[in-house]
Amino acid sequence: MKRIFYIFIILLISSACFNLNSISLYNLSSQYSNTPFTELQTTVFNIDDSTARLWVLIFMDDMIADYDTSSGKSYTRVQLKYELFDTYESKQILDSVNLVISDSSLKTGDTLIHIDFKYPDRNRYILKLSLTDLNRIDFVDSYLCLDNTSDYSRNSFLLKDQDGSLLFRKVISADEEVNLQLADKKVRKVFVRYYKRDFPLALPPFMEESEASFNYKADSTFTVTAYDGKMAGIRLPRQGFYHFQTDSNQRNGFTIYRFHKDFPEITNTVQMLEPLRYITTRKEYTKIDTSEDKKLAIDNFWLDNAGNPSRARAMIQKYYGRVVDANDFFTSYLEGWKTDRGLIYIVYGPPKIVYRGKNLEEWLYGEKGNSNSIRFQFVKVINPFTDNDYSLIKSPSYKEKWYNIVNTWRR
Repeated sequence: MKRIFYIFIILLISSACFNLNSISLYNLSSQYSNTPFTELQTTVFNIDDSTARLWVLIFMDDMIADYDTSSGKSYTRVQLKYELFDTYESKQILDSVNLVISDSSLKTGDTLIHIDFKYPDRNRYILKLSLTDLNRIDFVDSYLCLDNTSDYSRNSFLLKDQDGSLLFRKVISADEEVNLQLADKKVRKVFVRYYKRDFPLALPPFMEESEASFNYKADSTFTVTAYDGKMAGIRLPRQGFYHFQTDSNQRNGFTIYRFHKDFPEITNTVQMLEPLRYITTRKEYTKIDTSEDKKLAIDNFWLDNAGNPSRARAMIQKYYGRVVDANDFFTSYLEGWKTDRGLIYIVYGPPKIVYRGKNLEEWLYGEKGNSNSIRFQFVKVINPFTDNDYSLIKSPSYKEKWYNIVNTWRR
């Protein structure tokens, strides 16, 4: 049973305050860890040109219950905190809320927190969220990129399921029916651009590639009628991505993605084969791809490289587990495992240190200041479909270390 807490905050802090350090100086590697004590699901919707609504879904079953001897009851206590910044580099906190929720009912289910806050201006912002289980002193963070530059931005759309419940994801399945809510209730027609593109896999970090500009001409277009700011019963049967716009003359809008039916999981032979391209030679990959029994050929590849069935199973679990993680962390208009960050994550594993700035993300494998450590830099790509698109800065200097790490998967 989902419990909903509506919390309205007009102005909690009237004057700005400062962090000792900007977010860009902190290690954010926890953002790419699949081992936090709970999942933090969030979404933000621009109600108007100055007000946003934040929803946070808290999985109360993940929290530890403590016993209060004075009342004779067990209770859970969580702390939710948000801080609003101009950029990752900014030290000034534009707004903040620190909220403690205590629940002694111990009902199973989820708690949906609802908070309204004000934007200082028409701009882009970073919202840092922290959820702490006070009974175990463990926390999970999330960083959201918010766009309040216009009425056409992605935060001016809100995705819901067919029953009207919030969806905290932008990937839907073929048989799923969704609703969209608009900030502008006067809009009567929403333009949808459909893109079906076969994007190539990420190249190794030492192989530089020529930059190709994206062709914004859609493969097809259609319109959806809105009533009182709502569009109901939307189905997107074809794989690809769909860009919803309230103004067709703008590029801004809201994008919904459609991948294979089991996404982000890996459930069939084709899905197992494609990511192998990162650690196979062209000849090996072609041999597996042209085999009559591809599943057997994939199994034999892992067994030949592992040496025994037990180690082969462990390597398969590790490799494809990273593929699924990459889908969770890095998906935008293409599957996360196909991206530059997905490639590095799958082959090298979760980065030990992550620094993030306004237009750059840096990963470090090894110790800070150690010359043997490997450093990757990803430049943020600005496009209307996602705020999760980053391109690796390639260098020939990666070549030797790349082949070394690939060989660890092959012995």
